[in-house]
Amino acid sequence: MDQGIGEVGCDFDADGFAFAIYKGETDSIDYWHGQRDKFAIFEENKVGSRNGIKQVTKGAVGQSLCSQVIEVGSGSVSVQFGYDADKKQSDEATCAKAMEVAEVVEPKLPK
Repeated sequence: MDQGIGEVGCDFDADGFAFAIYKGETDSIDYWHGQRDKFAIFEENKVGSRNGIKQVTKGAVGQSLCSQVIEVGSGSVSVQFGYDADKKQSDEATCAKAMEVAEVVEPKLPK
């Protein structure tokens, strides 16, 4: 799926949750730092040996939506994870699931 903003990705829907994986070829970690004011939660971390950022957008706090960014070359891959409205979890639990998916994806990414 092309979002029309330079990111290409895939969406996966399951019973009770959904996640998406997007590739931003020019969305470096520095790019995400420039977007920092759009996020209520913005925490640098590591996914495997790569730099990453855990993000929850302003307005999405408590809504069971979280993104985990993974640095890939001069760009990034974003894993967005969300629970269905009737299965809501805390931001901490939702971000843990985003990280879990990111940790599966990370070893398959190019250096």
